[in-house]
Amino acid sequence: INKYLAITVVKESKIGRITTDEDAEDYVDGYKFKDMVESVIRNNREKYHKHFQFGWTGTPGLANSIAMERLPLPSLLVVNATTMHHHLPEDPPQHLTSAAIEMFLDSIIAETAPSYGGDSWPIRIFRAYYNAKTSLEEMWQGNPVLTAVLFGLPLGFLSLICYSIWCSDILDADDEEDDQHEKKE
Repeated sequence: INKYLAITVVKESKIGRITTDEDAEDYVDGYKFKDMVESVIRNNREKYHKHFQFGWTGTPGLANSIAMERLPLPSLLVVNATTMHHHLPEDPPQHLTSAAIEMFLDSIIAETAPSYGGDSWPIRIFRAYYNAKTSLEEMWQGNPVLTAVLFGLPLGFLSLICYSIWCSDILDADDEEDDQHEKKE
């Protein structure tokens, strides 16, 4: 049976504590959000067990890669693993209640919730672009000097090679024109 994977996305610190999103305008406690989703699951086990597999992740990078965007923390992401489509609640996390989560899960079961992503070629290309962009941003945030050297040095050599290939003919052509003018006089 095909099951959706419902993932509660929070961020864990290095010591295993759930942290908050510093960029979030409205503070949402990750523990409370995770507990709220868990209570919806436990209270409606008969209703959702055959359609959903529930879990949570403390590393938002995985969920961001699936959604191809930076998800607000905490967040709820539902993935169809066979088609690679995903669903996100329309309400921001600070406005989600137990009833809103139930309505969201019911709309997925009824197939009325908007789905994003997929496994088509344009989506694959965009996912590769998103992952490359995210990796470069993380490299730059981690060590900007090393990243600049890592990409600057090869680009410098490449520009020298291109200059010598395309601009050497121009310099030789100027010398030849000067020689021809001297011969005519």
